[in-house]
Amino acid sequence: MPTLSQYLAFHMLIETGSFTETGLKLNLTQSSITHAMNNLEAELDIPLIIRNRNNIILTSNGKIVYEHILKILQEQQKLENTVANLKNLISGTITVGVLPSISLVLLPKVLSYFEQQYPDVTIRLMEGDYDQIESWLQHGVIDIGFIAQPAPENLVFDFIFDDELLCIMAKNHPLADEKNLTLHQLKDERWIMPKQNIDRDVLRILSEHKINPNVIYELSVDQAILTMVKENLGISIVPKSILRHAPAELVQKNFSEHYARTVGIAYKRNTSPSPAPVKFVEICKSFASYL
Repeated sequence: MPTLSQYLAFHMLIETGSFTETGLKLNLTQSSITHAMNNLEAELDIPLIIRNRNNIILTSNGKIVYEHILKILQEQQKLENTVANLKNLISGTITVGVLPSISLVLLPKVLSYFEQQYPDVTIRLMEGDYDQIESWLQHGVIDIGFIAQPAPENLVFDFIFDDELLCIMAKNHPLADEKNLTLHQLKDERWIMPKQNIDRDVLRILSEHKINPNVIYELSVDQAILTMVKENLGISIVPKSILRHAPAELVQKNFSEHYARTVGIAYKRNTSPSPAPVKFVEICKSFASYL
């Protein structure tokens, strides 16, 4: 019979689309993941995936099996959390959806503390954008997830911290010596924008001020935005949290008005989080107060 570890490897493989990345997330070798998939297909006696050079595609049968396996893993996690509740212990498994900027600034400290204080808790991380995390929450793929307001009505939003928005530009930009900028000073600039599913707040704020930005490039990787701005290809507005390791040549400018994205942890409405996710949120709030 197939094992739970094979189901987990299959699920993670479809989520990541990579044998190598699946191995890294599950702390296994690539060959172990390949072996698990081969054994699962042999046990079920049907092909589940098509292995291409650049991606992995579910077969028609694989799609059906994947949906059932996803439900099995969700029920297994519910069982672990229910047992933890019955014992009134902080244990079990938490699956957390995280934004790239949160991975950089807050998560390492939280995870380090959590591992020391609650060794019986297993934390699984799934990195995604706003749309992915909200979808994962709604479909029960993750227990809790970092998002920014406004949150969908079917999710409960628990405030963690306000992430100030700053303007970044090259050191030789004409506005580099300005102390405090206004948005209207930027209306004729070339913009390098984060994609809306990565950061919705910039376009929202510009729209509120009736500014239609001249977007030259739209990117989903924060570091790429910082590097291109440093080369004076355009300006951008980004959350302060991603500037912890920004290039030294990059100029960071405050605005005369305060703009921020409100970051929180959400979970599906009409559900009761187990003690472990509740404690995770509590620790995040504690560490966020030092940001």
